[in-house]
Amino acid sequence: MKILQLTNKVPIPARDGGSIATFRLSIGLKRLGHEVTILAMNTKKHFIDPSLFAPIAQRQGIKLEAVNVPARISPFSALFNIFFSRLPYTAVRFKSTEFSKTLGRLLDETEFDQIWIENLYPMLYLQQIRENSKAKVIMRAHNIEHEIWERTAQHTSGLRRRYLRLLAKRIKRLENSYLNTYDYLAPITTRDAVEFEKMGNSKPCQALPTGIEVQSTIPDLRIPDSFTIAHLGALDWAPNQEGLIWFFDEVWPLVCKHYTNPEFHLAGRNAPESFIRKIKKEEINYHGEVDSASDFISHFPIHIVPLWSGSGMRIKIIEAMALGRIIVTTPIGAEGIPAKDQTDLIIRNEPKSFAQALIDLWENKKLMKEMSQNAYTFVQTNFENKTLLETFIAAM
Repeated sequence: MKILQLTNKVPIPARDGGSIATFRLSIGLKRLGHEVTILAMNTKKHFIDPSLFAPIAQRQGIKLEAVNVPARISPFSALFNIFFSRLPYTAVRFKSTEFSKTLGRLLDETEFDQIWIENLYPMLYLQQIRENSKAKVIMRAHNIEHEIWERTAQHTSGLRRRYLRLLAKRIKRLENSYLNTYDYLAPITTRDAVEFEKMGNSKPCQALPTGIEVQSTIPDLRIPDSFTIAHLGALDWAPNQEGLIWFFDEVWPLVCKHYTNPEFHLAGRNAPESFIRKIKKEEINYHGEVDSASDFISHFPIHIVPLWSGSGMRIKIIEAMALGRIIVTTPIGAEGIPAKDQTDLIIRNEPKSFAQALIDLWENKKLMKEMSQNAYTFVQTNFENKTLLETFIAAM
């Protein structure tokens, strides 16, 4: 088949969950013999130089066109949007004449069999697609977008809370307006498939998790002698900041009381200076953006993912488990991942129990080795990319 993917972010290099989800799908479809074209917005916030993404796409045999879309964020524009628009501000930033022109050209040049729309905001171009193509449209929902903002609002206060609630309400209205306008719905988790059904989806629906190229992962099951844990994630994402601040304020002091020289290693890109100032402590080693995510993940046996908001599936958890790393996370962090608590990973939601889980792991090396192996086996069994895609396409 000839397949077009629309995305509001250049997915190469695949450094965050959304990019990984998009590009793993591209690679998987290509390896199944399909012709894949990606049309991406190259925004100011996540700008990628073509010299970085073009060679990678070419090596994979994938055509990628990126259109510069500013998608600027400004307090004035957000305020104007509140009073003079019914669309959420997070969406209107992605309306672009240039992107529409490039999409029109691609639809004129090629008769696509399928068009995959990656997440909510590229759905803004659905009408143009319908008017110019007979392709089957598949909405791949990486998450339920309004949930992210509803959950974030719960952990804020004052005017910010009121604004986030308004934003969540508008996003939910936008999501509802696109229900059943696609031909097929592909949520990233089974849990999200159920939630979309509750919202009113009546189109064919099948969960399609982000897969892992299992054959290329080599688990590292070594256990160091000193207490060391880590976190890797996009540090410009509010839910990650919120969760880490909770961890450093509520959980980490309990660990420090138990161990003399515990080490915490934090890596991620685009961390705001205000966030870095909040977390600066002697026992926290901040690495910034690392050259190799897999090398960083492999170096540390335990990774924490303390999330209190967000939606969809935390792909970095799957990535770490594929490398034999142990995950200690919250219920929202584990959401959408059918792993067993205390067997494949550990799920805790209170500071004391979260800290105690970390301590208990370090004092039971046999348990650590068992959970490392279980994590690797779990991903091998459930998230092999080729198998997931073959199953999905066969069922369509």
